[in-house]
Amino acid sequence: MSRISKSQHQKLSVRGLSLLAAILIFAVFFPALQGGFIFDDYPIFAENPAVHVTGWHWDDWVSVWHWSLNNIQRPLAMLTYALNYALGGSTFGFKLTNLLIHLINALLTLALTRHLLGAAWRLRENDNGNISRKLIDFSALAITLAWAVHPLQVSTVMYVVQRMEMLGFTFTLLALLAYWKARTCQRSGQRAWPWLLLFGALIATGYFAKETAILVPGYTLLIELTLLHFSAASPSVSRTWKAFYAIGCAAALGFLLFHLIPHVAQPINYVSRNFTASQRELTQLRVLPMYLYWILAPLPSHFQFYYDNYAASLDLFHPISTLLGAVVLAGLAFVAIAARYRRPLLALGIGWFFIAHILTSSPIPLELVFEHRNYPALLGVLLAVADLLRLMLARADARVAALIAALLIANLCLFTFIRASIWSSPFQLSVALADANPGSTRAALDLARRYMAMSGGDPDSPLYAMSLKELERAAALPTSSALPEESLLLVAADRPDMPAQPWWDSLTHKLKTGPLMGDNYAALNKLMTQRLGGKKGIDAHRLANAYAVAIERSPTREMLHVEYAELAGEALDDPDLAVQQWQAALRLEKDLPGYAKQLASYLASSRRDTESAAVIAYAIALQPSLRDDPQILAIQVEMRSRSATEPRPAL
Repeated sequence: MSRISKSQHQKLSVRGLSLLAAILIFAVFFPALQGGFIFDDYPIFAENPAVHVTGWHWDDWVSVWHWSLNNIQRPLAMLTYALNYALGGSTFGFKLTNLLIHLINALLTLALTRHLLGAAWRLRENDNGNISRKLIDFSALAITLAWAVHPLQVSTVMYVVQRMEMLGFTFTLLALLAYWKARTCQRSGQRAWPWLLLFGALIATGYFAKETAILVPGYTLLIELTLLHFSAASPSVSRTWKAFYAIGCAAALGFLLFHLIPHVAQPINYVSRNFTASQRELTQLRVLPMYLYWILAPLPSHFQFYYDNYAASLDLFHPISTLLGAVVLAGLAFVAIAARYRRPLLALGIGWFFIAHILTSSPIPLELVFEHRNYPALLGVLLAVADLLRLMLARADARVAALIAALLIANLCLFTFIRASIWSSPFQLSVALADANPGSTRAALDLARRYMAMSGGDPDSPLYAMSLKELERAAALPTSSALPEESLLLVAADRPDMPAQPWWDSLTHKLKTGPLMGDNYAALNKLMTQRLGGKKGIDAHRLANAYAVAIERSPTREMLHVEYAELAGEALDDPDLAVQQWQAALRLEKDLPGYAKQLASYLASSRRDTESAAVIAYAIALQPSLRDDPQILAIQVEMRSRSATEPRPAL
């Protein structure tokens, strides 16, 4: 039997360690597989019948795709939720799928990191090739393992809805690997266009998982600026790449200045936020350094998950941490530029962090803080840290460097296991999140709902009283939405002994004076839906007053008019008010013919003929061509026929 060569032995060692790393990743996240859904898991898929596929009929899957395109524009991710339902729909299955995707991403991260380290460190090392390869292989494995077991990842991997973020990064990594292969071919004079075609296809596919896939060209530009320097076997190919990126950067800048900022930063897009576009951008000067702190000091106590009460920056000096954050970020940018040639991996890591956040830190009216936004960004920070450790330990014994890396990773594993254990119990998690951030309305609501569910709705249960107390506390928080009032009003609807007027007053006050956030609209919708669903303890007149207040402040929100019209027609028995609101909705609808026909048909089938006739008349007034529309004529014939056959009331 021939002896195993040194290089073969090294490959076997790396593969064996990679397998152990995968087992370790699975083990530290395993406790959280027993946990439940949380926050946006419910509206996106858990309580969304559009993705509750129970069979293998082609039409069901096409329906999921079309629903996704028309609603959240992430059909690839939504299909995976549908697949989980088709396979049984257990919470464990959803979370296990997320963990498997995370393991796949770790494998892809390892492959990419080996390329990046090879290009960065071999430029500066004169070691024997085998020694250098060994250093790169084990360093890449350590970086990948640190990325995969970092406690910041728990709230991405086990918050099932963030499968979108994870899948977006899956295709980002695949695209970067295809790009690296293409550029390797070009640098050696080989055919590269099949890999470039695959590169483009992977970006396009990844976009249907999450829009962050469009950041791939930003990552490739960083790789060119720090590692590849647009080199190719042919000078013409090198010039082409430089021209391509120059044109791309100019186009991106033009898009930012002349489309993105003028459109998304308009005040109307921020009516549902308690901050402006400029305040959001200023706040990111604090948020990004905070993310860095989380990454470098990853104690479980630093992570709150809910950040709905995070205060926006008013200017550079309020709070002063905004200015300090700007100094930190500017310093990092300066270091990256200065180190581009001497420490290319350090420069790449810093730039990677910035590119990963460029979309979520733009003027798009997103929320200020979310932990999952660091899922790709974390890799950049670890690359930079690895390069700094390599620099500091260059003259140290290799065993010292290995020991330090092992200790750091062991600490990350411990912190992640602790956090995953908290996530293993929905109630334990709710308590922990409410304790970690007592000013969060979302955390308070989550805990209140856990108490209520555990009480079984029994008013004599101590947990029932604890739920009400938590809801009342949530309602009084300075940044609270109307969701606590909605929950309290739903409870009061079933309890005549519980006064509802204070919560109606509080809800109306928030609609009058607070930001028109989406949670407030959701509260109104839930109350309206429950009232029409038979919960007559909800005062329809007070709810109508709340709708009137909301519409006064947001008259262009079509769904408010639709919901108010439904309330007026069904609960208030006021067809005149309903018609008024239907007409307002028609004026706001872009597809007037289609919507008018759908609405008139719905009202006629519900035997609300007065409203249907008024909708038809108003739609014809707005668009006379509808007068001869066959569907409109059929609805009118149906209503006249019904009117002729139904008995008239006695005089």
